Amino acid sequence: MKNRVSPRSRPLAFTLVELLTVIAIIAILMGLLFPAIAAIRENGRRAEARNNVMQILTAVKAYNTEYGKYPTVEEQTKEQSTTEDAAVGDEAAGIEIRNNALFNSLRAIDEGLNTSHKLNPRRVPFFEGRSVQNPIQPRSGFVDKGSEEQKGCFYDPWGKQFNVVIDSNYDNKVQVMKYYRDVPQDESPRTGVVSFALGKDNQLGDKGSNSLKDADDIVSWK
Repeated sequence: MKNRVSPRSRPLAFTLVELLTVIAIIAILMGLLFPAIAAIRENGRRAEARNNVMQILTAVKAYNTEYGKYPTVEEQTKEQSTTEDAAVGDEAAGIEIRNNALFNSLRAIDEGLNTSHKLNPRRVPFFEGRSVQNPIQPRSGFVDKGSEEQKGCFYDPWGKQFNVVIDSNYDNKVQVMKYYRDVPQDESPRTGVVSFALGKDNQLGDKGSNSLKDADDIVSWK
């Protein structure tokens, strides 16, 4: 009498069709999941940038409270006009002075304009932040080692410098229409300092249009 193999004793295995079906289902689920993860990460970057923008305002205002004036961000001469607001930030925003000119003073770092702590003689740390993980492609922090122009600069989560405009002529408003053409003169923020980040597209305004409408920029006054 032949021994019959019980169906339960047979080894279980996927057929090729079943395996391909499982792979296809996993691929579909991953395709649905990746956009959601990317959106969550982008929202996190925007939240981080907004938090940094507001911390910058707090630091500059604290400096003003401590010293009775706003930080100097460039070498001053007697002939230099004081009618325009001072600005530091990224060249992508049309700004000529890099933001380490401001943050060296706010961080009480003995470099640049703040050499020998000239601009922050009490050495008060008004602003603190982490260092970037990759100085070659800096994001989300300060570059502690690098070229003279880049060292000490503060970068947003997308790899551009945070931009800061200070009411250096003390008229209690900041002329942001110099950067965003659709912000009217009479809607200039009534404040002593503003800050903004260029967002994911790394361009000023909506796709580099200098228009704040529909832009992904993070601005402190909105």
